[in-house]
Amino acid sequence: MTTLLRRLVPHLVPDDPHQMLRMRRTLMATGSGLVLTTVVITAMLAGMVEMPVPNFLLLYTLIWLGNVSFPLMISYDINLLFKDPSLTISQLIWHTLTNTISIYLVPELHTVFLMHYLLVVLFGAFRMQRKGFFIIGGVIISCYAIVMALLFWEGRYPIQLKQEILSAAVFLFMLMGVSIIGTEISSLRWALKRRNSELNIVMKQAKEQAITDDLTGLFNRRHLMDILRRQQALTVRGDYCFTLCFVDLDHFKQVNDNFGHKAGDEVLQTFSDIARNAVREVDFVARLGGEEFVLVLVRTDLNGAYHVAERLRKSMEKARLDILGGHRVTASIGIAQYRKKETIEETMHRADIAVYAAKNRGRNQIVTEDDLSSTILSSLHDDADLYTTPE
Repeated sequence: MTTLLRRLVPHLVPDDPHQMLRMRRTLMATGSGLVLTTVVITAMLAGMVEMPVPNFLLLYTLIWLGNVSFPLMISYDINLLFKDPSLTISQLIWHTLTNTISIYLVPELHTVFLMHYLLVVLFGAFRMQRKGFFIIGGVIISCYAIVMALLFWEGRYPIQLKQEILSAAVFLFMLMGVSIIGTEISSLRWALKRRNSELNIVMKQAKEQAITDDLTGLFNRRHLMDILRRQQALTVRGDYCFTLCFVDLDHFKQVNDNFGHKAGDEVLQTFSDIARNAVREVDFVARLGGEEFVLVLVRTDLNGAYHVAERLRKSMEKARLDILGGHRVTASIGIAQYRKKETIEETMHRADIAVYAAKNRGRNQIVTEDDLSSTILSSLHDDADLYTTPE
């Protein structure tokens, strides 16, 4: 149905899936109105209904102006201004009123319109809950009773009172049955919606747990590799670069040995907060394992990465942790920029060698890959604590 609509009226079909669903349901209701109009025309042509053509044209022009207005409101997103974007209650009231007016003006077909009332109630199964069903049911019964009383009072249509009372009783019974069934359908829909909502929350939590480090809340090593692969793919498309900052907290083992693992955990959490505040929203921070962290700075060269790393280093140097009794923890940082056509592992390897050099030079400092001569790179290659250190 969606494909057909896009072919017939592409400019009126919404792209949003929720709006498309509302459009489909509204067109279903409009379609039932089209069937009803066709029945009236057929009855007029067959001589079953005595209704002047001008009166028919006036009545159904007004009815169809209302019928068409609902799809147009959805097409132009006007429905989103209302509390209920589906316009369910509005459409139910509109079709109930037009049905009632049709009975009054074309009483010969009142049994046809009577059956259409049931379809109107079923339409409410898409959105209404139990209370709404009984309200709309009460409105329909009241409208039908009023219009039949008017016809009886005016004497425009020969009404068999006993037969009409029996028909009304059967209709009332059927209306109650349809309302109950509609209520059950609606309840199932709402229960399914709640279940899906709960499932989405659980799935979101599971996904977050799968990609984040429990202690720090940063991305974990597994997700870091996914991020780096995506960044690598972006460099193939054009003028795009990214830089890695490997961070190693200095003398972290001594913190655990002297102050306990609780203090060590607090140090890691403090650094994580500082690192998050040091980067932009488009950048990434991950815990590689132990006291080792990685910053992925997108669209950033070595010079830009150095300024970010220096800001991070100074913030960590100034951080005071009461649990350490005045002692401070510093960070050594190594920086390497990704080079096109190389592997992610090669970039990580250079960053790891750079951070190893920073620790060898006295810690609490930054070393970029440009600071390392080929001789230093060669000498450090075999001794570096490579990125393959397990979590």
